[in-house]
Amino acid sequence: MPLFRVSDSASERLVGQPESGLGYQLVQYRREKGPLVVFNASTAIPLSELRERKFSEEDYDLLSGNPEMPGSFESLSMDDDYTVVFSQLDPSMRRDSFGLSFTETPVAPSEMAIPSNRPRSYYRYNAYYKDRRITWKGDFVAGTYATTYADMHFVPSGFAAVGRYALPNPASARYIFTLVTFDRPTLMGTAAPNFGQSGGGVEVLFAAGANNRPGTSFPIDVG
Repeated sequence: MPLFRVSDSASERLVGQPESGLGYQLVQYRREKGPLVVFNASTAIPLSELRERKFSEEDYDLLSGNPEMPGSFESLSMDDDYTVVFSQLDPSMRRDSFGLSFTETPVAPSEMAIPSNRPRSYYRYNAYYKDRRITWKGDFVAGTYATTYADMHFVPSGFAAVGRYALPNPASARYIFTLVTFDRPTLMGTAAPNFGQSGGGVEVLFAAGANNRPGTSFPIDVG
């Protein structure tokens, strides 16, 4: 399986672009190569190759845990233009579906559903120990996906997260990142089945990002 490690400059620019789904971006780069799926703004795989699902043991090692792990990565500078061309929840981000499923009826949570005067917690699952879309303060950058406190109870393991959120990275999403915030998600919906995974989990999109509130508690059901 051809795996590419994107350059540091490209990674910084990718972090500044919206996600396509939880932990990944579908990027059109040099049309003759077709779209690339980029994990954690650091590792890229051609969508056509990803659909073959022919991952070797070494591929799993490279896609698990430490993104600095040495291995058979090719370098990809991505110095010329590229475009994020797909979004699970945001129709305005879809240049094409490329045969992928997406959430048909995303909703904008109302003030009644998610009041802005009460903090809530949100969670991200990742195969990498460092999530590039979370700042040193714990904030989400703009265009970041997550899931909810209620939904995370259906995710007992990293591989369960891969299936429930239809993640393209087949390695266990065993690292979990938490944000407590007063900010309300822009859109929310159910993860559609993709990449050989069933989906069905709740996803939320913070189009404008979200500010973390360290040390702030959040309420859950009484009993």
